[in-house]
Amino acid sequence: MHYSISIALKYLRTKRRRGFISRVTAIAIIGTLVGVATLIIVLSLMNGFENELRSRIVEFNTHILVFARTQGAWAGVDSAATLVESVPGVVATSPFIRGEALIYYDVVPGVRVKTKGAIVKGLDLERERAVSSVIDSITPPISSFAVEGFGDGKDLPGIVLGKDLADELLVYFGEVLTLVTAPAEFRTGKMIPQTQEFRVIGFFRTGVYEFDSRFVYIGLEDAGRFFDFESATHGLGVRIKDIYAADKVDARILSLLDSPAYGTNNWIQMNRNLFSYIKVEKILMFLLLTLIILIAAFNLVAMLTMVIMEKRNEIGILRSMGASSRGVMSIFMFQGTFIGTVGTAIGALAGLLICGLLREVRIDLPPDVYFINTLPVLVSWADVVMVCAASMAICFLATLYPSWEACRMPPLDAIRYD
Repeated sequence: MHYSISIALKYLRTKRRRGFISRVTAIAIIGTLVGVATLIIVLSLMNGFENELRSRIVEFNTHILVFARTQGAWAGVDSAATLVESVPGVVATSPFIRGEALIYYDVVPGVRVKTKGAIVKGLDLERERAVSSVIDSITPPISSFAVEGFGDGKDLPGIVLGKDLADELLVYFGEVLTLVTAPAEFRTGKMIPQTQEFRVIGFFRTGVYEFDSRFVYIGLEDAGRFFDFESATHGLGVRIKDIYAADKVDARILSLLDSPAYGTNNWIQMNRNLFSYIKVEKILMFLLLTLIILIAAFNLVAMLTMVIMEKRNEIGILRSMGASSRGVMSIFMFQGTFIGTVGTAIGALAGLLICGLLREVRIDLPPDVYFINTLPVLVSWADVVMVCAASMAICFLATLYPSWEACRMPPLDAIRYD
């Protein structure tokens, strides 16, 4: 073993050898440990939030949307779907009609009424199942929007509500509610609002509050009768194999349709601002929390400075015995690097352990604030490596100045100091 390593390990111990490391060394290690563990935990939480939000948004909204801008384009939607499905990478398509309406519900008939604005989506149940996972979350499971067997003499179409919306309205299975919408001509004063009663036949839950508190599903034909063309969006939902290729497949679809009667959009474009914000926030959090490691590095500088002052006489003896400046410098660089390595390793293990516990505990979140209802955790090994590398680099740089001061100390002055 090189003498500089042997001496550095000796300086890490207490004077009376009661422990493996001194108290000052332990404080420096703990500072690095806390910084590394905090960074790993925070970045894992942000990764989990981004991944969970992305997966739920993509599964709910489908990957690509094709809009019919004219009634003629909507009339030829089946032909458009055939063309779209021929594009490489496309898995399935499903027609939809989407518009806004007011839900009117008698909580206590004639006494108490609840109203709520909602986004109504008309769809083909079987085809929608191929492009979105929301249909499989409907409880109780349904095979169609047709309603039978309620025995109150009302032959009504079915409607499926988001669970949070149903809870807010106090609507239960089998009850009747009314949708109210204003046709495009209503703004001219020539028509009265369109109303239609529906029977609640199920509820869905995506885990994203914005969806579960605003959306309702009805049959495609029911939506066609309820909305006129100008007051709703008509189009196709498209599912693709690689969600990150949505921009490219979107462009292929648009070029294949080659008509101003159709427009397209995709989940990347629709949520670009949200995920750009999350990405910037993650970078800022990394930079801010790195300050914890920097504070630990200043503690490391202070510790090494104290050790050098305490060992000044021994440094002078080493120099007088022929130790080179580089050798003396390496003693304290190794000492500081060892402290940084131990703190980083224990901090990484602590951070991973806490992330594992958070994943198992599943902490509930207020969904109206955080979009999702549980605290997600996703450990990225690239982030772990980056944090550990940054910590090691900072700790190594922190050793340079005090080590340089130690090697510049004249041997005779160092001995005379004691």
